[in-house]
Formats: sequence, structure tokens, C-alpha cells
Amino acid sequence: MKTALITGANKSIGFETAKVLLKNGYYVYLGSRDLQRGQQAVDTLKAEGLTAVEVLQIDVADEQSVQQAKENLSQKTQSLDVLINNAGILGSYDQKASDVSLATVREVYDTNFFGVIQVTQAFLPLVQKSDQGVIVNVTSGLGSLTLHSDPNWKHYHV
Repeated sequence: MKTALITGANKSIGFETAKVLLKNGYYVYLGSRDLQRGQQAVDTLKAEGLTAVEVLQIDVADEQSVQQAKENLSQKTQSLDVLINNAGILGSYDQKASDVSLATVREVYDTNFFGVIQVTQAFLPLVQKSDQGVIVNVTSGLGSLTLHSDPNWKHYHV
């Protein structure tokens, strides 16, 4: 059975991705910063008959949490076929360069940028042990350089 880890999978796109993978025969490690919310998501999936799933607590912006998650997963599986870096935050809004707090910028970058690197580096050895390991990085339109350079985009002037 192929295995997948999805960060930020207790809701939204990550949760729906977990459903799709489960329906396609994957065993899914549902990554969630909040263990209780992650377990609720797992319980919802299991109630729908999608049982090859378990929660893995991971806060992508916290190095200790990422290392603990790697250790926990390494005890459960020898390889990881798919790593989906999905966890992300918006931060407070508007984030005008003239007055956004540095704390907000740091929090967003720690999660959305450095978190992806940290998780990828931690789980890469497991992905490399897969016959066809894949890493997928998910982003929203706010991460699009194309949209940010389009004066007609609704957030261009923000």
C-alpha cells in the first residue's frame, strides 16, 4: 500500500486531498498542528468508510515538532511515497509593506516558506526510500508570481 503524508490536512484542501488519496488506496498520515482537530478529521474520514488513515501531529513552523513527527512516522513506515506540503497561513490582513508588523511577516514566512523547507528536509530520507517518491508543494493564488505581477488581479494593489 502506498503511503502519503499531508501537512495541514485537518481541513480544506488538505482534508479533501486526503479523501482522494484514501479512495485511491493510499494509507494517509493526516498532518495537523492541533492533535485534537487532526483526530476529529480522522474520525470524520473513518465514519465515511475511509479507514487507512491516522493523525500525525506536526507544526511545520516548529523544528522540534517536525523532528518529533519524523521520528513518529519513521517508527510506522520505512518509506513515504508522497509528501504533500500543504500547511499554510494567511497571517493578518491587509499586509501593506508600509505598516505590516514584522511579527506577522515572520510568522507567515516561518510557516509558508521555511516550514516547507524544514518538512522537506526532515522527510526526504523516507521519500528517497520509495520506489517513486513524490513531493508536492501546495500554494494559493497569493503565492503566485504571475498574479502578483498582473495589475488586474484583485490583490495587486494591496
